[in-house]
Amino acid sequence: MAKKQNARRRARVNLSVRTTAGRRPQLEALTVLLDVAAGRDAHALARSLTRRLQLAGWQLDPVTGDGVEWEIVSPSRNIGAARAWDLVYALRAQPEVTHAAPMFRYLVPENAAPTHGKVGGGGDPDDPATNTDYEWSLRKANVLEAWKLFGARPPGEGIRVGHPDTGYTPHPDLADPARLLIADGYDYEDDDADPLDDLDAGFLDNPGHGTGTGSVILSGVGGISAGAGPFVSGVAPHALLIPIRTTESVVLFSMRGLRQAVDHAVAHGAQVISISLGGPFAGFGTRRVMERAVNAGTIVMAAAGNEVESVVFPAAFDEVIAVAASNIRDEPWSRSSHGDAVDITAPGQSVWRATVDRTATGALEYQVKRGNGTSFAVATAAGVAALWISYHGWTALVRRYGEPQHLPRVFKQLLQSTCRTPPGWDTAEYGPGIVNARRLLAEPLPLVAPARKLRDARRAAVATDATGIETLVHLLPGVPRTRVEELVADLLRVPDRALPSVLQDYGDELAFQFAMHPALLEALRTSARGGKAAVTRRSAARRTLTASGSAKLRKRLAAR
Repeated sequence: MAKKQNARRRARVNLSVRTTAGRRPQLEALTVLLDVAAGRDAHALARSLTRRLQLAGWQLDPVTGDGVEWEIVSPSRNIGAARAWDLVYALRAQPEVTHAAPMFRYLVPENAAPTHGKVGGGGDPDDPATNTDYEWSLRKANVLEAWKLFGARPPGEGIRVGHPDTGYTPHPDLADPARLLIADGYDYEDDDADPLDDLDAGFLDNPGHGTGTGSVILSGVGGISAGAGPFVSGVAPHALLIPIRTTESVVLFSMRGLRQAVDHAVAHGAQVISISLGGPFAGFGTRRVMERAVNAGTIVMAAAGNEVESVVFPAAFDEVIAVAASNIRDEPWSRSSHGDAVDITAPGQSVWRATVDRTATGALEYQVKRGNGTSFAVATAAGVAALWISYHGWTALVRRYGEPQHLPRVFKQLLQSTCRTPPGWDTAEYGPGIVNARRLLAEPLPLVAPARKLRDARRAAVATDATGIETLVHLLPGVPRTRVEELVADLLRVPDRALPSVLQDYGDELAFQFAMHPALLEALRTSARGGKAAVTRRSAARRTLTASGSAKLRKRLAAR
């Protein structure tokens, strides 16, 4: 174990130095959809693509069993965004390829240089109103009353929750071998079977983040919680957790790691997936895996995000239930992301959760402290989802609605219709209200599942965006869509009528570049306001895009 942790530390120091210095996204894999003719060997077809593009040494990984979706995996983490997009355009030009897109590992731009505390809202002072109210978050979500509905049955018993995060630790409030399914987990950061969090506390790291969010989902049976001091009560204390180490830090977002983790969780029977990770650009492959998970009947929930106005991905996808954060006074947490993509809000500010630190002597110190962020809000909501399935029974729910794929829609409808709506609540920005577990469980099940439909027109556009423009609209809340189109046309130097066809070619890369460069988004905001500064900011934005884009985008931007 010590040898493995030392190897991790050496690799992590090198990676942290490289990414911190450049802050540039690095290609992890190329997602490719193939048009496989009847009788054609899909693997042979994929191999021929790598030969044609001279990708010697790149690994081919099938994503779906039908041979349609593949990942072509880079042998190194030194391939930057411009080269990645050039490869994508080369793949799209191949006759057998119906679509290709990149998957990146990147620093979440807004949090790349935190100025206060740890990312995830850790810099906020603890709310004094929660000083000795260790179960306030459960009380505000009406979880304590929901437990009474179970009678003698253990709340959450038998429900598997997939947990893509930084891994697990042997914290007394989390390490019950009967409920922490280590053998069913995996470490996609180091590619081994043990998803242990090594607790490195470097610039990019969030040691113990997975322990904290996992404890909010299901701790509370024994451990530190048996004492009289600060304790943590998990929402679904008898559920089962599948720890999947997806990243070393919630700041360093791995698109491929999340894709692998979600597929892994579904393959290992997860009925709920709780994602306390996200970034401004998720991409095609990430959206596909969310669709697969929901089609398998898994309820997928994700944090709306911290510190930024727009909801991050994957929470912004319609398939995913996006969760914002509230405080003990039933107010939105001031640093919670918000917008029309938020589906529900749950307690997330000053939530008691398990913590673990490595002392100067190397010993592990286990405690229970408070934390802030939508990470804990989604963990609360995911625990409520586990309670709902446990209360009604997975088999009974599937029997009632015919197919597992209907269950996520039933749950989402009930979650929103049974929530609490505090006076003055901003339903346009924070969803219909705050999770109400007891009312959710007591609510009669609908006779039929609601039709498969998207929440609203804007979110539908983001979920199915083929041109990138809707992602830009999502990243610029408050700027009208028509104004965004005008500004993008000006940057690309194309007439308005030609913009749709140009975006078909370059739109997703353009959205990626803006997501990775907050200064570019600010330039668009300035341009939208007009005035003399707008001209200067547009020129600066064009220069930034020209410097960072692929060869094709650079040529487009250089055209007069």
